[in-house]
Amino acid sequence: MNFSNLTTVCLLFATVLTALLPPQAAAATSAEASIEQQVSVAIQRAYQERVPESRVEVTVNPVNSALSLAPCNHPLQIELPFATGDRVTAKASCQSPRSWSLFLTARVQQFMTVVTARAPIRRNSKIAASSLGLSEQDVVRLDGGYFTRMQDVVGLNARTDIGLGEILSPHQLQEALAVLKGDRVTIEVRGNGLLIRAFGIALEDGRLGQRIGVRNERSGREISGTVSAAGVVSVP
Repeated sequence: MNFSNLTTVCLLFATVLTALLPPQAAAATSAEASIEQQVSVAIQRAYQERVPESRVEVTVNPVNSALSLAPCNHPLQIELPFATGDRVTAKASCQSPRSWSLFLTARVQQFMTVVTARAPIRRNSKIAASSLGLSEQDVVRLDGGYFTRMQDVVGLNARTDIGLGEILSPHQLQEALAVLKGDRVTIEVRGNGLLIRAFGIALEDGRLGQRIGVRNERSGREISGTVSAAGVVSVP
């Protein structure tokens, strides 16, 4: 028997089996499917409202057929009281023609196109565009710990080693150093509308906005200032 014939036989068998079901059993099956569908749609809508650009997939665990729930005359009232990682609990309630409620569990996957490592990135290295790529990943467990644009990552420094294909997260990255210990820097002193510049040696590494120690090349005096640009330390 070829595949086409086998498919036809299976469909006929399913049709006959459904026709043989007692009306009560068929109604119960329809009610359960409706409950699962409405819960799935409610969960999907809730997750997409949080992250509109995401693609959401929901798998609802089947309703216990032994409950024999009556079909609801109106759309179900659905609440989502619990969510942990990719597991969600939903409460579905009906008021008419008969009042009932039940809890269902579901698994959620939320896919986003995020920045990943196209090549391994070593700790303390500056991240280049050639090391990055974009791929669709399930981010439901990441709690916003990801980037969607490569330009937000290029030029930052890696705090840790980042493996091939790994999703880059904010806690792995930091601003690149604007000044390195031992660098010759420009010291800028402002006051009374004047700007005085001198040269000095950085006594420690520094990022933009950080205070570091520098030694004036000419006087040998050690002072502290704020890194205001690459190779520039401002002293108030």
